[in-house]
Amino acid sequence: MDTPNKRKRRKGRKLSEQEKAARNAAREAKRKSAKMRTPKELSQALGVGINQTYAALERGQIKGALRISQRWLIPQVVIDRILNGETLNAA
Repeated sequence: MDTPNKRKRRKGRKLSEQEKAARNAAREAKRKSAKMRTPKELSQALGVGINQTYAALERGQIKGALRISQRWLIPQVVIDRILNGETLNAA
């Protein structure tokens, strides 16, 4: 007997490892083509820790970063400007 809170399994065939890899590659390519980046990607680009990145976002040092609910999004243009030597407070 199924309980009402139990999640239903998706019907369909199981994907092969090759198909899974292809889907993951497609997802990664789509994510990388997006113009908004995550704090993790910003910290990797700057070579600093994730905590320092969040602290800079909270202090407002990275102009152009957006906070939507609890999620931070940073435009790729802002990251490019920072990497090109412009100050963090530059608009």
